[in-house]
Amino acid sequence: MIPRADLLAGDEIISAEEILNTDDPIYDPSSRPRIEAALALSSGEVAGWVVPFASGTFEHHADIAEQGLFRCLFGRDSLIISSLLTQQNAQLQLNTVCALAAYQGKAFDSASEEEPGRIAHEVREVGDPQAARIEAESGWKFPYYGSVDATLLWLIALDELAQRDPSILERQIAEQSLSQRAELAATWVLNRLQSGDGYVCSTRSNARGILNQVWKDSGDSYLTSNGKVSTESGTVSVETVSQTFDALLAASRLSQLSTHRWSHTPTDLIVAANQVRARLINSWWLSDRFAMGIGVIEGEAILLDAIASNQWRLLDSEILAGQENASFVNQLVESVTDEEILGPNGIRTLGKSNPRYRPGGYHSGSSWPMDAALITRGLLRHGANAEARLVANRSIRAIEGVGAYPELFRSDESEKCGVSRFIIDVRDAQLGTSNRICQPPQLLQGWTIAAFSWFKQQQFGGN
Repeated sequence: MIPRADLLAGDEIISAEEILNTDDPIYDPSSRPRIEAALALSSGEVAGWVVPFASGTFEHHADIAEQGLFRCLFGRDSLIISSLLTQQNAQLQLNTVCALAAYQGKAFDSASEEEPGRIAHEVREVGDPQAARIEAESGWKFPYYGSVDATLLWLIALDELAQRDPSILERQIAEQSLSQRAELAATWVLNRLQSGDGYVCSTRSNARGILNQVWKDSGDSYLTSNGKVSTESGTVSVETVSQTFDALLAASRLSQLSTHRWSHTPTDLIVAANQVRARLINSWWLSDRFAMGIGVIEGEAILLDAIASNQWRLLDSEILAGQENASFVNQLVESVTDEEILGPNGIRTLGKSNPRYRPGGYHSGSSWPMDAALITRGLLRHGANAEARLVANRSIRAIEGVGAYPELFRSDESEKCGVSRFIIDVRDAQLGTSNRICQPPQLLQGWTIAAFSWFKQQQFGGN
């Protein structure tokens, strides 16, 4: 039965197709592969490095075109996966950093959105049928660079590695050291801040490129509390602001560990980071919460006041460190367990009272274990252990209820085990375009495998 809860007033169903049968093994928890086996199915070699891919594919889903869409190196995804798996496999983080360094941007190219110093969003091998399809449909070129957070996360990851072993900065990747590449990445960040009025914005050079170049990359994911969607280029996501702060601090530390002299001093980078934090504190606080982003609606840049999971990702950052920011932290901690944002399967990507809340919506209501893991990590950072356990255990329970590692879960449990079986496309009344409002998740999602492993490493589970 089609989940009617995903339909909003005025939606017109264009097509609805059942993709997963109710007897699929993924609905049997006993069929879930162990973490090590799941990682093997969702990993591969890129530029000589074994790295985690964004997703893998079960053999019995080989004929389902929608599965395994992301079986390749993704900047954002692979860096987050390797970060969560550090306790289990520390080598993966170094492998991921080095593989992405090999594809670091050298020149400006509007088709691929390559820019000097930029870290790739998506690396697909020559002959990948998905690459050929995307190139034909969207006019992209691979490697494709259309994300703004991959470069930030790469700097953060390299700093984590260098703090453990500074000598890795001298490692040569295609005739440039990781230190030199870090300087190029930091320069890209500073240039983006200058061109984006102090923010790293989702500004695309390919008109058919990704609109929102952050993890919530759906076209309907950035919106106001009354459900008005930002549909123009130039979005700023609040967690990207915190990642920018962390990346600049990481760059300042890397510059001090490097044997060659950077063009940016550590002080320059720290000053830039503090300016980013000041903008967040002074401009994004809405009396009881932070805005989820800045969006462009009818040509005007405005703060987006929707309640969404983005705001709680601030906890997983250094940006709210210090007693002077304790009130912001306290508000985030106190509100994270409210049913507006915490559902039966974890953190909702969009507050359930929003007019555009869809329980199965990709970034408009569903619950992602990766999102919950990073929020949980942030809660632990600030000593909110009870809240962390509650959030973690909701996601753990959801994962343990299926025989897979789904990308996301429905946040209303109206479908079996919270995993959607249908693809539903509608004519969206507000957007005036076709919109995919429901779909089965990737069922071997690297983020979820890593999140589950991380939860278990922290000894969550049970009551």
